[in-house]
Amino acid sequence: MDASAYAAVLTADEELLDRLLATLAAVGMEPRVVSDPGALRAVWREATAVAVGGDRAEQLVALGLPRRSDVFVVGDDHDSDDLCRWSVPLGAAVAPLPSADTWFATALADAAGLRTGAGRLLAVVGSTGGVGSSTCAAAVAVTAATEGQRTVLVDGDALGGGLDLLVGAEHVDGWRWPHLAGARGHLGDLSGQLPFVDGVDLLAAARRGGRGGAEEIGPEQMAAVLRSTTRSHDLTVVDVPRWLSAVGLETTRRADLTVLVVRADLRGLAAARELAAWLPESSAQVLLRGRRSAAVGPELVEESLGLPVLATVSDEKTVRLGAERGEPPGRSARSSLTRACRQILEQLPRRVGTP
Repeated sequence: MDASAYAAVLTADEELLDRLLATLAAVGMEPRVVSDPGALRAVWREATAVAVGGDRAEQLVALGLPRRSDVFVVGDDHDSDDLCRWSVPLGAAVAPLPSADTWFATALADAAGLRTGAGRLLAVVGSTGGVGSSTCAAAVAVTAATEGQRTVLVDGDALGGGLDLLVGAEHVDGWRWPHLAGARGHLGDLSGQLPFVDGVDLLAAARRGGRGGAEEIGPEQMAAVLRSTTRSHDLTVVDVPRWLSAVGLETTRRADLTVLVVRADLRGLAAARELAAWLPESSAQVLLRGRRSAAVGPELVEESLGLPVLATVSDEKTVRLGAERGEPPGRSARSSLTRACRQILEQLPRRVGTP
């Protein structure tokens, strides 16, 4: 852990403060405690993590501080619903205690650089429905597997219909999200338990009416899965729902790279501006989908979103037809989508301990 790592703690609840200090001591992270929200301004950007008690969340929202990662709204289990109110305004993960003790401690360790695996994590999120973000996520996973990387594709949307349909794995045996509904803390290697197609392990949502029905995915379950896959796989690709729920925020804050898929027209750009504000600027880039036009080109997108455009992908009839037949995207080495996937993989930073 970086010797300068510390957590800024904001609460006037002494019982909650004692619990937070105990958790930070267990992780080995220094606390810097303030009771006045205004005092957070001085350390807002430089703190490794920020833990905000539910008793001070509303006052912190009123300050209008810029977005940052690794912010946690913390309180008692019986106040869980109230804590969730502040998740979106603060861009924060929610940690009701003591039920989330293990998850919270692990999240703090992650923030301090104690990630347990060397595998890289890519989040893919669409700015609008139908922009093809799921197709892009699947194509990156298939491309990485083709290049010899041990890859897992994770469905972040329990109500999205199931990524297994997109890649033709709906009849392949293996665990879906309902099998991991109770996942907490650290899991073992999921390889061999998940459906496997085109060299990719797949964790998909279950469809209603299927075995177990559609199961809500929570941030604790997603965190447990990502801790497992970043230990066991070279690359984890998560298809994140565009509304950036607590699961989406949990994923993007952990990601080495977040790809925001934007439709190359004015409505797509407007929708992307709303979503881009929630993404970590240091690890987010844009993939433009659709025919390039004079109205919406890479320069305008970069100026509007404050994020770099890494590639533009045209709509390809072969990709659409392949998806309808359940053929995994990314198989064709000559398609613009596959070329863009290679560019995305090149943008992923190397982790310590990886070649």
